[in-house]
Amino acid sequence: MQTTKKKKILYVITKSVWGGAGKYVYDLATNLPKDSFEVFVAAGGKNELAEKLIHAGIPYFEIKSFQRDVSFLKDILAYFEIFFLLMKLRPDIIHVNSSKAGGVVGTAAFDYRFLGFKFNLKTVFTAHGWAFHENRPQWQLLLIKLFTKLTCFYYGKVICVSDHDRESAIKNHIAPKRKLVTIHNGIAVEKYKFLTKEEARKKLGNYIKLTADTPLIGTVGEYTKNKGQEYLIDAIRELKNYKLKAAIIGWGELENKLQEKIKNENLENRVFLLNNIPDVAPYLKAFDIFVLPSLKEGFPYTLLEAGLAGLPVVSVRTGGIPEIIQDARTGFLAESADASSLAEKIDEAADNPDRSKLLANNLWHKIVGEFSLEKMLKATIATYEK
Repeated sequence: MQTTKKKKILYVITKSVWGGAGKYVYDLATNLPKDSFEVFVAAGGKNELAEKLIHAGIPYFEIKSFQRDVSFLKDILAYFEIFFLLMKLRPDIIHVNSSKAGGVVGTAAFDYRFLGFKFNLKTVFTAHGWAFHENRPQWQLLLIKLFTKLTCFYYGKVICVSDHDRESAIKNHIAPKRKLVTIHNGIAVEKYKFLTKEEARKKLGNYIKLTADTPLIGTVGEYTKNKGQEYLIDAIRELKNYKLKAAIIGWGELENKLQEKIKNENLENRVFLLNNIPDVAPYLKAFDIFVLPSLKEGFPYTLLEAGLAGLPVVSVRTGGIPEIIQDARTGFLAESADASSLAEKIDEAADNPDRSKLLANNLWHKIVGEFSLEKMLKATIATYEK
């Protein structure tokens, strides 16, 4: 009896940290049909993503020269690391998941296709939010668009995680329409085990002094400019509901700057940075309201998880977020980079608990019905087969 040969697929991402793109890679790598695919992952470092992959039995390769900052020498070294890895593994599909890796891996894959006689190699790139949507000087944005176009040139298919990003790519001539496909991020609904509100608050009580009736809002994300935590801190200062406390759960380079801002605003008793809490999702029910103040997003997993936990959501109108949160239908939408607008929506959600509960219920049904891991996986496999 003849069996179909498994296709080898190599996922590549710049950093092996556990963020949105890391979760995306992990979910795909560990859920592809094992009878059809042989999976490998390569990334910089041996952080939480690497540990999870190794624990799941996925072969992991560290690219020692990968780093987020631009370095001509490091990029050349990373190119050779990737090229020799391709010669070793001889994959049928390469799926890249970060802008920095996109150019380096794209170049290596282009050369490997001809020097390795792998002419049928399929290349896929997922854009987890375009870098040219960031708030930067115009000359930087022009350069980023140029390099993004060059990156996308190397790939047969470019997955956008939101319709917003696909339409933006078309508008900015980043890649031909035939290359661009929208596949929303999805989550494995049945695998989430949330603590009860009481249990979650008791756990967070190790970090924050909470009583049973303390109103608590929360957000989760890396401490970077794009996540907009500084606007949430400013919004807390403007809230009419002064009893609300806020937990900002995350990690990253701006920790000290955010802590200093909290101190300067005299908000030490109302805003709390909670660092490096592993596997945050089970704690989400501790919050009365989930807030996402980002300046730039693709299609954030944190909103999907908060909605699945049954929380009312206040978010901002940026990236693919309006494809999850529709104002007054599945949540509350504020304007991006606007602390006053954010404060107004938080107050509205807090002052109208029955309405917030209804919108949270609508959001839960939307996530369960539209944004499943199974749906994402099926659409991604179809992209591999085209």
